[in-house]
Amino acid sequence: MHISLVILILIVITFPAVCSGLPSEKSASTGEQVNLTVISPNEGAEVWIDVVPPHIAVVGEANAPSGIQSVTVQSTTEEVACGNKTEFMCSVPVSAGNDTITVIAIDNLGNRAEKTLNISVHIGMPPPQLITVSGRVTDQDGGLITGALVRFESVFSLDNEPFSVTTTTGKDGTYRIENAVGHRQIITVQKGDYKDLHQEIYFENLTNVYDLEIEPSGQRVPGFGLHLSILALLGTFLIVRGREDEDVQIIS
Repeated sequence: MHISLVILILIVITFPAVCSGLPSEKSASTGEQVNLTVISPNEGAEVWIDVVPPHIAVVGEANAPSGIQSVTVQSTTEEVACGNKTEFMCSVPVSAGNDTITVIAIDNLGNRAEKTLNISVHIGMPPPQLITVSGRVTDQDGGLITGALVRFESVFSLDNEPFSVTTTTGKDGTYRIENAVGHRQIITVQKGDYKDLHQEIYFENLTNVYDLEIEPSGQRVPGFGLHLSILALLGTFLIVRGREDEDVQIIS
C-alpha cells in the first residue's frame, strides 16, 4: 500500500515537468509559409518628405494559412506595430539620407517572413519633372525658318536664376528642347528680320510636339507672300506701261 502511494506521488510530481517540455500548439513551427508583399515603398526608392518629423507610409499584404498574428515595421529610427490584418498600412518615422525599412510578419503558429528595403529620404518638396519638346518654326506662309534661336525658360528658378534651355532650328526648321524643368514654360523665338515671339505654355506630357510661327519684322498683309508680291509688281508694271502707250497714241 505504501509502495503504491509512493509511485502515485512520483507520477503526480514528474508528469507536469514532462508535459512542460512539450511544445505548445501555438508556438510550434509547422513549416507553413508566410507570404509577405511590400507594395510601397520600392527597393531603392527616392522619397521626398515635406513634413517634420519625416514619416513614410509602408503598404503591403501578409497571408498565412493559420492567420496573421502581427506585422511590424522597423526603420533606423523606430519600430511600429501595424496590427494583424492581411492588408496593412502604417506610418513609420525615418531619417534623412539613406535609411532601411524592415517589415516582419508572424503567423499564429510562430512562422515568420521578413523583407528589407533600402530607401533614400530627402527633406523638402520634390523637384519638378523634366520635359522634352520638339517641333518646327515657320513663317505665316508655312516657310521653314532656319537658324532661329529657341529658348524655353522655366517658371522655377535657383538662386533667382530661372532654369532655361536654348537651341537653334536646323536646315529643316526643326528644333528639339530636352530636360526643360517643369511643365510650364516661357518660350522665346528670335530670328533676324522677324519679330520676337513670346509665349507661355503648359505642357501636359513629358514628351511633346509643338510648332511655332513667327512674323516678319516689317508691315505685312497675312497671306501676301513672295509669289503674290511678284505678281502684284508685274501687274502694276503692265498697267503703267499700258497707260504710257495710250498717252503716246494721243499725242501722235
